[in-house]
Amino acid sequence: MAAQTTITINDGATTPVAHNFDPKGAKMQPDKKEIADWRDQSPTQKVGYLSLSEQHTPVNANGMEKFRYVIDVPTLETPASGGTFAPPPTRAYGTIAVIEVWAHERASDQELKNIVAYVKNFTAHSYFSNAIIKREAAW
Repeated sequence: MAAQTTITINDGATTPVAHNFDPKGAKMQPDKKEIADWRDQSPTQKVGYLSLSEQHTPVNANGMEKFRYVIDVPTLETPASGGTFAPPPTRAYGTIAVIEVWAHERASDQELKNIVAYVKNFTAHSYFSNAIIKREAAW
C-alpha cells in the first residue's frame, strides 16, 4: 500500500480554492478490503468536513482488482434567524461523487495508464460538467 499523503484538490468556485485533504488513516477490513480516508478540516464544524476515501479490493477469483474513490461534500442546514438559541450545526445533505476502476491482473501498465487518462479526460469534458451542472443527462 502506498503511503498516505495530503491530497490538494481545487473546488469549482469562480476563484478556485485549494482544499487540503489530510490523511486520517488506512485499515484492512475483515473481507480483505483496504480503506483509506482523508479529510479537509478547513470548515469550522466537524460535521462540515469534506472527505475523500479510497477502497481497494485485492484481485478476486476472476482476476479483477477494484479501486473505488468517494468524495463527499456536505452542505449544512442554515438555522432560522432570530431567537437567542443557536442550534448546533447539522448536515442537510451531501453531494457525492464515486469513481470505480476495475483492473484485470493481466492489464499492462499502458492499459492502466489509458483507463486513468480516459476517466480524467471524460470528467474534464464539457459533456460531463453539463450533464451534472445543468442536469442534462443523455436521455
